[in-house]
Amino acid sequence: MDRPWKVILAFVGVFIAGAIFGGVFSLRSADGAPERAGKAAKQAAKEPGGRIYPQLMRQFTQRLNPTAEQQKAITPIVARAAEDLQRMQREHLADTSRTTERMYEDVAAVLTPVQRSKLDKMRQEMRERVRREKEKRGEPGAAPDVAAKPAPKVGS
Repeated sequence: MDRPWKVILAFVGVFIAGAIFGGVFSLRSADGAPERAGKAAKQAAKEPGGRIYPQLMRQFTQRLNPTAEQQKAITPIVARAAEDLQRMQREHLADTSRTTERMYEDVAAVLTPVQRSKLDKMRQEMRERVRREKEKRGEPGAAPDVAAKPAPKVGS
């Protein structure tokens, strides 16, 4: 155990990977039902607050049974909150992407060229999984590209 930083780095890497994929999959299943593909999902993404707004409004309408006047008052509140939630999700994904990128760069700095090549392949596989998940949701360019840059060439 003369190099505890390797163990710590491995745990941090596993934690970050879990956070990324947990976030992706929880976003995908946030409404508790199978994702709607195609035209409906694309149309919802164009509305204020994206897919979150119709879900929230449906919940309030079905559970609270508001009057027409109450629904008129609730609508802008829910729209504003849905837009804020979407913004926060985008910021979280961007933060996660930056953290992951920094992790890959730091790990690449201590690897041999052969190991860096393997690391690049791991990054490419992760990017492909994220791309497929975004495609399933009908949002091909909705989130920042995770781990998009190649590993820096450090030493040889």
